Amino acid sequence: MQAISILTHSDFELVRLSKNGKPEHYIPATDKILMSENWMDISVAGRQSRFEHEKNEEILKRIVAWLTESGDIVLDFFAGSATTAAVAHKMNRQWITVEQMEYVETITLERLKKVVGKKVKKAGKLLAELAYDSGGISESVNWRGGGDFIYCELMRYNQAYMDKIQAAHSSAELVGLWQDIAENSFLNWYVNPETPDDAVHDFIAIGQGANGLDRQKRLLAELLNKNQLYVNLSEIDDAEFGVSEEDKALNRAFYEDL
Repeated sequence: MQAISILTHSDFELVRLSKNGKPEHYIPATDKILMSENWMDISVAGRQSRFEHEKNEEILKRIVAWLTESGDIVLDFFAGSATTAAVAHKMNRQWITVEQMEYVETITLERLKKVVGKKVKKAGKLLAELAYDSGGISESVNWRGGGDFIYCELMRYNQAYMDKIQAAHSSAELVGLWQDIAENSFLNWYVNPETPDDAVHDFIAIGQGANGLDRQKRLLAELLNKNQLYVNLSEIDDAEFGVSEEDKALNRAFYEDL
């Protein structure tokens, strides 16, 4: 079993999972200084993106070197600008990183694409060459690009309705969406799926008042069970969700291997 190192960005707690899966707090045996002083010699400059709280690659390099060996898996629950994943990739570690914010496609994903690199044919050159991220720790670890990764998104269920609610521009759209939600979404246990006429009239009246559209959106959002925003793994075989055989195979390979 390979060791999985977990880096939690909130407090830089360093944890290593031992061979038996139990967490062990880890401080390098040869270091006699406080953990907080281990990066005093590293400049805060050298960010690779415009992400406000991006860590310097040299800091992550030091942590990854302390906690892992080549080929180990680095797990980062808060990808942010993908510094941890980028450093792990350059240092020949496997990695899994997770991000729930919308910038995952514009910042996180693009950063990792840059690390892997792509073939570019430059003017005056006969053949295409690999253009890759040469910044950060690239020179110190002799990074020359390469490798690959898989980008996956959670399969939406109630989240699809949340998106439609937020995107609605009129009360009429929300009234129509209400019926769709009642018939096809997973509602909170205390919600009656039926929509009597008087309730619809009250809902329309709310939309005509101050901040009516926003109030209507909040009311519809309250109908939805937030635990069902995405399709749970336990329901992957439910025909109602229409999960493809390819996606089922990917999920089973991912979870069974871990």
